[in-house]
Amino acid sequence: MLSRQDLSRLLDPASVIQAVEQGFRAYSRGDTVTPVRIQLELPDRHDVLLVMPCAVREPAALGTKLAAVYRGNAARGLPTVPSVYLLSDPDTGLPLAAMDGTYLTAIRTAAASAVATRVLARSDSEVLGIFGTGTLAEFHLRVLPVVRAFHRALVKGRTTEAAQRFVERLRADVPLDLRVAASADEVAAQADVIVTATTALEPLFDGRLVRPGTHVNAVGAFTPTTREVDGRLVARAILVADTHAGVRAEAGDLLLAIAEGAVGPEHLQAELGEILLGVKPGRRSADDITLFESVGAAFEDAVTARLAYERARAQAIGTPFSFW
Repeated sequence: MLSRQDLSRLLDPASVIQAVEQGFRAYSRGDTVTPVRIQLELPDRHDVLLVMPCAVREPAALGTKLAAVYRGNAARGLPTVPSVYLLSDPDTGLPLAAMDGTYLTAIRTAAASAVATRVLARSDSEVLGIFGTGTLAEFHLRVLPVVRAFHRALVKGRTTEAAQRFVERLRADVPLDLRVAASADEVAAQADVIVTATTALEPLFDGRLVRPGTHVNAVGAFTPTTREVDGRLVARAILVADTHAGVRAEAGDLLLAIAEGAVGPEHLQAELGEILLGVKPGRRSADDITLFESVGAAFEDAVTARLAYERARAQAIGTPFSFW
C-alpha cells in the first residue's frame, strides 16, 4: 500500500518524465492496450466516475485507475479528482500494489506536459503561464522547469485571492519569480508556455491574444462539452494529442471547435508519441503556435505506477498488505 507521502519519496519529476515518454512511444508503436476510459456520469449531478485500465508490453505493466471528478470538492478542502490505482502482476493477474491515484495522476499529467513542452516549446521559453490553483497546477509549476529554464511564472486563478494563496504557498519551494496575473489576457499575451489546468466549462481567454511561438498544454477539459481554449486558438495552432482516440472521443477543446466550424476533424495533426518516434513532425518554425491536447491516457498511469512499485520494493517503502 503506497500513500501520497510514499509516492512523494519514490517519484522524482525527471524519472517520471522519462517513464511517461517511454509510455508515449510504446502507445504509438502499438505496444499497449489502452482503451478509451469508461465515463460514468452520476445521475442528477455533474460529477463523474472514471475507470482506466491498461496493459503495457515493455516494461511489462498492468493496472487500473478508479477516479472521480467532483468539482465541489475544492470547497470541502478535498481533491477535485480523488482516485486510487491498483497495479497487478502481468503474469498472474494478482494485485501487486494499491496506491494513491491522486498524486499519481498529478505527477504523470505534469510529466506528460513536460514531454510535450520539451518536444514542442521553443528552447528559449522563459515565461510560464498557469491557469488554475489546484493540484494539477501545482505539479506543472514544479515539473515543467525540469525541461525549460523558466525565469518567471504568471498564475491566474478563479479569484485573485485563490491565486495569491497559491503563490504564497509555493514561493519558497519553486525557484521562479512567481506572480499573480492581473487578468487572463495578461497570461495569454505574455507567456511563452501556457498551462490550462482547471475545471472550467468555457474558454479561459481569447485565443487571438496568444503570441506566435507560444506552446500551450491544455490538460483540464476531458469531456466533449467542456473546454479551456477557444476555437480561434485551436485553428491557429499545430494540434498534438496525447492519443488520437482519447482526444477525438473526449476533448471538448477540439470537438466544440469542430462543431462551430472553426476547424475540421483533420486539424488534429499528430500524437505526441508519433512525434517522438519521428513519424510525424511537430513544431516547424519559431512562429508556430503548438497545442498539446491532453485528456489523459491510462498508459501514463501504468508506467508511473510500475516505477513507483519497483522503487518501493527496492527501498522497502510502503505498508505491506496481504491481498490473498
